[in-house]
Amino acid sequence: KRRILVITPANLRKQWHQELADKFGIAASLLEAKSYRQALKNGATNPFDLVGNGASVLICSYQFAAGKAKDVQSVPWDLVVIDEAHRLRNVYKPDSKMSRTLKDALISSPKVLLTATPLQNSLLELYGLVSFVDEKVFGDLDSFRSQFGSVKDAASFDALKRRIAPVCKRTLRRQVEAYVKYT
Repeated sequence: KRRILVITPANLRKQWHQELADKFGIAASLLEAKSYRQALKNGATNPFDLVGNGASVLICSYQFAAGKAKDVQSVPWDLVVIDEAHRLRNVYKPDSKMSRTLKDALISSPKVLLTATPLQNSLLELYGLVSFVDEKVFGDLDSFRSQFGSVKDAASFDALKRRIAPVCKRTLRRQVEAYVKYT
């Protein structure tokens, strides 16, 4: 059995639940305040622990996962999928509390970050997202700034592409249309 956590904006939780069932035949459970309290009433010590709930995928919102970070951290996730991951791009900034809380809670979990929103302001957004997945790719913020703070020539751009190649994949819709039917 796999333990998979999907963290998504609150307004996309039900869409994830429906599409996992319709497109992939995967049973999932939504975890929110009401179902969390009910699970505790039913005797669960940690409602994030999927053992025995009949689903291998748990879906919750960013805010809920951050609010229950200790519970999230205590589960040995096989995979954590984070949708609309561009919301985490400022994790390196001290005032990005939710991002930092999630990063700390998921530090030992394998993660897939999904976003269709390109980087908008600076390469530091790339640093933030990549460091959320693996802190070792770029090292600390000062190291990243000194190496890639001003990518102005082809050589430094190529070096950056090589550095992120193991952790950053771009998939176009046309590449998966044979497998996933889009409406």
